[in-house]
Amino acid sequence: MAFNFKKNIVVGISVNPERGLELAQVDFDAQRVLKYGFRQLSYDVNRKQIADLDLFKEAVSDLLFEQQIPKGSDIVLNLPSVWFKVNDYPAALDNVQVNSAIEEELAESTVFEQDDPCFSAVYLPNSTIQFNKIACTALQKTMLIEVVMQIQELGYNVVNIDTSVNSTLNSLIYSNHVDIDPTKNWVLLLVDTNSCKVIPMQGRNYVDYYEERIAIGEVLGDDENYSTVVEAVAPLLKNLPAEYLYVVSKTDVINAEVLSGKLKYNAPIVHLNANSYAAEPVIAVDSLIDASLASTISLDVIGAAINTSFAQYSSAKFNLFNADLGDVYTSTQPPVFKFRSLEFVMSVENMIVVSFIFAAIFCVIIFALVVFINQSIKTQEENVANIDQEIQKEEIFLEQNKGVSTELFNEGDEINIGLAQNKNVYSYYTIVGTEIPKKLWLTRLVFGEHTVIEGQADNLESVYGFYRNIKDYDSDSKIKLQKLGLASSSKLTNINAEEKFDTDSILTSLNADYYQFRISDIEKDPVPVKKDEKDGTTDGSVLPSNLEPIE
Repeated sequence: MAFNFKKNIVVGISVNPERGLELAQVDFDAQRVLKYGFRQLSYDVNRKQIADLDLFKEAVSDLLFEQQIPKGSDIVLNLPSVWFKVNDYPAALDNVQVNSAIEEELAESTVFEQDDPCFSAVYLPNSTIQFNKIACTALQKTMLIEVVMQIQELGYNVVNIDTSVNSTLNSLIYSNHVDIDPTKNWVLLLVDTNSCKVIPMQGRNYVDYYEERIAIGEVLGDDENYSTVVEAVAPLLKNLPAEYLYVVSKTDVINAEVLSGKLKYNAPIVHLNANSYAAEPVIAVDSLIDASLASTISLDVIGAAINTSFAQYSSAKFNLFNADLGDVYTSTQPPVFKFRSLEFVMSVENMIVVSFIFAAIFCVIIFALVVFINQSIKTQEENVANIDQEIQKEEIFLEQNKGVSTELFNEGDEINIGLAQNKNVYSYYTIVGTEIPKKLWLTRLVFGEHTVIEGQADNLESVYGFYRNIKDYDSDSKIKLQKLGLASSSKLTNINAEEKFDTDSILTSLNADYYQFRISDIEKDPVPVKKDEKDGTTDGSVLPSNLEPIE
């Protein structure tokens, strides 16, 4: 998840031996200089530091006021490079060992004989398995502490200190003046009044660094100045083959275009004038900036102004505003919350992020509760609606039967009505219960719209007697003795009940066990009967076949 916060104003302040003191504010996304100003400021080339720090503070104060930079804004400071190195260190060395090796190298530099160094080292992406390639830059610690304190006294926050070599490179990459294809090797040549810096590059990464001291100036002729530069860099360039050479002149003494014509190199040479010879500004400038100043805006101050935003694109994130400066640095750092191996920097930005996270979690919880409550309310509303429907039904029923009273209800009348409507059924149940002859039992009864009575007997007289009782009970009944059969262990013979026959002779000849009969008012059985697979009895409205004969 990405958060967009309103960032604090960031301005770049650069000390340039050629230009003096510069201040710039840049719209990083639009690649446009919004504000720019400069003041004359002396730089001690021999001591490699600002000549007068009091004048520095005064010039900075004037520029900040002139450009209306609000107090509390962030300042990125760029200073001329004093010591810059790119070395390979064995990969087996840890950070402490690498720092010790760098400190030993710094101790051998004459620049830091009178003032301890403050350095910043970064591991470069183009390292190998055997060696770590590390770039390092250093400035005088005492000078840096005084400069930072002066800016802080003015009410501003120093957030980064870089040196001119890196600021210039960042500006060239940012403004798309150089081809930083990671597969390409190229060489950057920086020329100023006191030195020539030859920097082999691979894409955006430092490969090595060479610096040659030179003495050029307006008192010398052009031929001597150019020949001095050519003689200083020719031996280096001869041993540094690349796909192209990029020449940048930061001094008004040397025209980069002229110098490019005098250099011999076995690859294309591209040039850029970052001096009075510049025909156009490095990047676009706001219309409020004096047009005569636009082309003189240095690469150094642009690099300082974009430093914090460009960090994600840079492979060398130097910052000389670090713990080497002691209290002047640590007093400005936000507290760090530590828990075991975890560390959390309690900066304003981090606290805002944490606040957003907690707010998001809280919103999710509230949303879940709202959804749950809404669902519960919906369920309850549905239950209430169902109850309302039941109530409405009951109210309709009550409305339809509001004339009914318990006083009008007579149990006897209701019984008589039921008997009248079911007279036939009750009659047959009465007969079955009271008029069954001896030696006869029933196996099936169906009463209702139609009647079916089936049974068994061990003599014909019982069957006929039972049939006569039924007919006598209800003379209007349409029932008939439809079937009468003689069952035996060997064969069941069907006999038409209306024919005359000799019962004893039939029973004797067939070795009969019992008679079967059917009394009904229809030929077709209204209730189909299924034979039980186990005992041959019937299901439906059937009496159990295992009943004993009625005595």
